[in-house]
Amino acid sequence: MKTMAETSYKTDEKKDFSPEEFAKAKTVCEFVIELTKAISRSGYYDSNHPVSLEVKKGLYDAFKNALGSSAEIMLTCHDVEDKVDIHISGILDEPFNIRKLTHANTSDLFVPKLKDYFERKSLNSFVIKKYITPEHFESFIDVMSEPVAESSDSSKLGEYLTKALADLDITEVSTVFKTDVVLLRGKLPWRVSIILRRLAKDLKVVPLFRSASVDKMKLIKKQIVEDIIRPLNNTDLLRDLIVNCDVIVTHLTHLLEIDELENLIISSLPEDALIPVSEAVFEVYKKHMSESQSAEDVSTAQQRDVYLAKVLNIAAQRIISENIPDSTSLFEHLYECRIVKFEMLPEKLRFDIQSRKLAGDIISQIDTYIEKTAKASSIEEMERLVEIFKRVIPDFIKLKEWTVINRIIKALCGASSRKEGGLSTSELMLNLPDSVFAGWEETLTDAYIQANPEARNQINDILTKMKSVCINIVSLTFNKCKDPDVLKSIMELLSKKGDLARQWLLKILDDQNQPLSMLNIALLVIINVGNGEDISAVKKYVKHPNPSIRARALSAIAKLNKKDAESIVIEALNDEEEKVRNQAANLIERELSFSGESVNKILLFVKERLRKKNITLNQAVFIAGLIKATGKAADGLNKENAENEIIGIASDLLKEKTGLLKFIKSDPDKEQLEIISACLSILGKTGGTKSRDYLKSLSRGDSPLSKIANEAMAELDKRPVLK
Repeated sequence: MKTMAETSYKTDEKKDFSPEEFAKAKTVCEFVIELTKAISRSGYYDSNHPVSLEVKKGLYDAFKNALGSSAEIMLTCHDVEDKVDIHISGILDEPFNIRKLTHANTSDLFVPKLKDYFERKSLNSFVIKKYITPEHFESFIDVMSEPVAESSDSSKLGEYLTKALADLDITEVSTVFKTDVVLLRGKLPWRVSIILRRLAKDLKVVPLFRSASVDKMKLIKKQIVEDIIRPLNNTDLLRDLIVNCDVIVTHLTHLLEIDELENLIISSLPEDALIPVSEAVFEVYKKHMSESQSAEDVSTAQQRDVYLAKVLNIAAQRIISENIPDSTSLFEHLYECRIVKFEMLPEKLRFDIQSRKLAGDIISQIDTYIEKTAKASSIEEMERLVEIFKRVIPDFIKLKEWTVINRIIKALCGASSRKEGGLSTSELMLNLPDSVFAGWEETLTDAYIQANPEARNQINDILTKMKSVCINIVSLTFNKCKDPDVLKSIMELLSKKGDLARQWLLKILDDQNQPLSMLNIALLVIINVGNGEDISAVKKYVKHPNPSIRARALSAIAKLNKKDAESIVIEALNDEEEKVRNQAANLIERELSFSGESVNKILLFVKERLRKKNITLNQAVFIAGLIKATGKAADGLNKENAENEIIGIASDLLKEKTGLLKFIKSDPDKEQLEIISACLSILGKTGGTKSRDYLKSLSRGDSPLSKIANEAMAELDKRPVLK
């Protein structure tokens, strides 16, 4: 199996420090400098010599102070970019270089000394644990600085020092020497390399503690693994440690019980790391299984597969025993790869797997199930079928089996209408088909949003047959989705749900604090499912702060109740927003007919607007539309009065007095012409003798105004003129 050299922690060194981290790391560096002095000087003297005692004085207290809340400190001699540096681990969340925290003069003096010490002792790294006693701390310094050791065979130096520490029963120190076995199977980040070698070395040393009982040795092993796992707060780092620990298992088989190390590692993982780390290990397992192996690697690869599967199985057992949540996806993968048995799966996952199998059986035998539904003659028989369908509905949705779902819904609807066996009066049947989908609205909504247009139409066909579930899905879709095609589809569906949709929309309109998007939708769809009485729910939105909502409310009112809409729409002509005014004018022109009183209000509004000077072309078009709309007046209009008002409007624009033909010296501008044209047009459609005389007075010549007057007279001549 390939190891993972490229990981998110590949730099393996902390670059930036917060003020708190800097202070903590600096304190540790100061201790390391004092430790360097002690092991350098005490090595020249006997452990009880005054100089040796002096350099060790206060060092233990400095050690405890430097560690603070940390569990251990680890010093590693490490090659970085052709330079040997000392890295410190266990204090911060990442290792840091001692050179980063000391002045150049200080680091240039002490780093070479510490490096030289590592070289002389053939030392790669060492760890001092926080719970070390003062006696063991001083003994450690004495052993590691003993000159006698340096005169020994260099190849045996690590073995000699390791045994010396073990003879003193010092379990709180971990050392890795260059002569210790190298367990790597390729290039790994140095942190993983050091961790693996430390773990192998510490486990190998356990039997040297001859005074320890079997139970004590088990406890020491447990402590070793926990001490190594504790500072590793990176999922990738833990993954690389676990997937490479099989080399330790192989190397130390004679020192470990079956699955002992695997169980120790998994039990030492923090609860919140267990699932993400297990998922990361599974990805390695899956990748390894898919890789082809050469003939000589097959046996090794199979051993690795067995090891990884064993680790994942142990992790699964812990997840189950501790009832750790959010493990469903992991267990599904483990079950698919036969790493765990069906009986090990969480109860819900077992249920889901059985449901998937049942769904597949129903799809393959759908005709049989439809026939059973059609022939069911008792409540008990129907209840069994409904429970089966309810169980597999989420799987049908995931499989996008819309045709199958539709056939089942049709069969259930047909069964609920039958009278034999009391089916039509039972509570179960009255709630069909909604009860089959209860609890799965979110799932169906997501499928609806993600579906292609053809599939969405199929889902619409299913939803049309539902009641409250349909409304729930409509509501969820509006809340979740912004896709205009999806929203158009769901609004078309809602428009087909009649009073069910109407009641839901009225609840929305009853709450003015609803999101603008929901209010907009409610005002749009209520037009299709509402009635004249609903105007009371809509009317308050004519005063809503948002102009788009006000405009939409006007449209809804005009569609729902044309009679009551007259005064509301005319009043909206004075709205402060042009968008709302234009909507009101548009409704006046195209949607509504008016009483005589309303026509008088419109003409009064026109006259007031014309008193303002410098009317723009858009304003002129707006006014012209209102004048044309007065031609749709219903009974009750005083036509002579309206005729006089319109002639008066046109005359004022032409700067003439009633009954006199005083033409201005120049033609009206385009804004005036737009409004005058509307006046003449409406006179041609609704005017009497007075209108004919007025139009005739304007028809002479070939100006644009004359042409408009002639067209209006021609329109007037098509019908009898009232005197």
